[in-house]
Amino acid sequence: MGKYMGWALRLVAIEALAILLLPNASARAVDPPKKPAPMSQVTLDAWDAAARQLAPTLRMGSVTLQKCPNAPAYCGSIPRALDPTGEVSGTINIGFEVFPHSDQSLPPLEPIVAQEGGPGYPSTGSATGYYALFLPLLDRRDLLLVDERGTGMSQPIECQLLQMEPNPQFPGITACGALLGNTSDLYGTGQGTDDMDAVLDALGVSVINLYGDSYGTFFSQAFAGRHPERLRSLILDSAYPVIGESPWYPEAGITARNAFAYACARSKTCHQLPGNTLARITKLVEAVRANPFSGFAPNGNGKQVYTTADPVSLAYLVFANATTSVVYRELDAATRAYLETGEGGPLLRLLAESYAASRTGGPGSAPPSYSAGEFMAVSCSDYSQLYDMTSPPSARIPQRNASFAEEQAKYSGTFAPFTIFEFAAFPLDSSVFDLCLTWPSPSPAYPPGQPVPRGAVFTSAPVLVLSGDLDSLTPAAQGAKAAALFPHAQQVIIENSFHVTASGDEDKCASAIAVRFVRDLDPGDTSCAKHIAEVHLVPAFVKSAAQLAPATAAAGNQATKQDLQVAAAAAFTAGDALARWWVNLSGSGVGLRGGKFSYNSPSDLTFFTLDGMKWVEDVAVSGTMHWAYTYPGNAVATVTVSGAETGSLTIAWQSRVSGAAATITGSIGGRKIVATMYAP
Repeated sequence: MGKYMGWALRLVAIEALAILLLPNASARAVDPPKKPAPMSQVTLDAWDAAARQLAPTLRMGSVTLQKCPNAPAYCGSIPRALDPTGEVSGTINIGFEVFPHSDQSLPPLEPIVAQEGGPGYPSTGSATGYYALFLPLLDRRDLLLVDERGTGMSQPIECQLLQMEPNPQFPGITACGALLGNTSDLYGTGQGTDDMDAVLDALGVSVINLYGDSYGTFFSQAFAGRHPERLRSLILDSAYPVIGESPWYPEAGITARNAFAYACARSKTCHQLPGNTLARITKLVEAVRANPFSGFAPNGNGKQVYTTADPVSLAYLVFANATTSVVYRELDAATRAYLETGEGGPLLRLLAESYAASRTGGPGSAPPSYSAGEFMAVSCSDYSQLYDMTSPPSARIPQRNASFAEEQAKYSGTFAPFTIFEFAAFPLDSSVFDLCLTWPSPSPAYPPGQPVPRGAVFTSAPVLVLSGDLDSLTPAAQGAKAAALFPHAQQVIIENSFHVTASGDEDKCASAIAVRFVRDLDPGDTSCAKHIAEVHLVPAFVKSAAQLAPATAAAGNQATKQDLQVAAAAAFTAGDALARWWVNLSGSGVGLRGGKFSYNSPSDLTFFTLDGMKWVEDVAVSGTMHWAYTYPGNAVATVTVSGAETGSLTIAWQSRVSGAAATITGSIGGRKIVATMYAP
């Protein structure tokens, strides 16, 4: 048994638990929650102005819509048969929002429909992001958001125990399946696309421009296969194929390994290091496999939580946290800190933040904002599995074990440097292999894994696939497979980008490409995809300013080497606060080695306050910083430093510009500082 004994015992426990919890009657990872993109003042003004102009009601097609309470949109719903075959009786209301075009003097053009990911998230819950993305086109095009059945305004599935669990677990999964009973197969993607088709009929809309992100691309591909005549254009942002995907998702391992190499090679602080990132991470995995360690670490939301570094938590960090640059920014340096000096604090912080950020707005939230039951229903209806979903749950465990044995024998390195067993051991909504073991079997009317009928002919409309080259959740290789399903598709890979490229686009690249594609049926100039700023990797985690390379003196500098090291420490402290924004939704947090910070984002300009924040032990930084979310990402920190030396500094850099440098001016110990350094 050796080092795999723990995993083997866990599998035995799963089998026993699954058998005990089987109902009496007879994937894909959940999309991580999005950090809400701040709305620009231009978008906020347009949103408010549009809301003031709306009449109380609007008649579209055969439906009378009511003004929505919190958006410049009209709300409505239509009833749909819960089971189109009629085998199960009942109806379900499908809710939607229509954002009307602003220019009433010209004939309207084909509307835009945006589909959210998950599965489990409602499209209306991301209204501000879609409105901001497509605002340049909303003068003549309506924006329509339809909540998939079982989410948001479309009677969200409410499985209380499953919803309360921090991530899906067998008690909640089994209870939810039992609660849904013979309706458990009636919330799949195919039914959802047919609901959208019916909404379009009710509104008198014949042709649309469809945009989907993450699971929304899976849904949109299904729509394109079931209702191809409806589409003028289709955008798949961070796509994986609706047909032909392996249940092992082997592209994830390849992409994760390549992505860390790309991030290091493109960063001035990493590319000249001896060895390579993957070798260092592999050595780290081996070290914590032999000797896991634990401790308290800040989770990004101002709390110290007990966290363990082991292969499972590291696999979760590498594969599940695809929405942020923070993992790429810091994992290499955190790895070196542990391997070279035995310091585990930076690594434990990354792990704590990863779990906190992945759960915020997802499991544990209210069903209207995220339905864990819908996530399960779609995952178990539509995704390829390692076992036969038409088999009774009691027969699936042997099938699953046989699949594991075959994969281990043929492709043991699928998730290297992690074993298949380590990958399978992290939360079910991300590892997904065991997710549907106890879920009810579907009826013959809804064969599993077939959201598109066999032999379906996909739309001939122009299709654009957008992929981030650092996205290991929906890798570019999976996007290429999705593009291959369509006769007129093209893929654009956005360098140095992550999961979902156009919605909330801080670089004004993928969003501009998407807007041009809808407007012209052509993406136009896509050269910006090669010029997104690299991730600025942390050079090293150290405990004192004296261990840092000093900022580079410029003309007029009077400061000493020690002063310039303190200045560099202050810059890294400011950069650390900015980086935490991506994993922090509470508005406040703590420094790596003490102190605290807070922020507020009234628009796309975020204001930070630093209070004795420490990135190294002997330099405390206090003051303010403001940062513009979108390109060029101007950041300016006006701070005081105390500890090793005292002084006042202004640190400025552009966070969204390739190769950007920070300028540092002010004084330390009464000596004038004028210096530069690679932006933190």
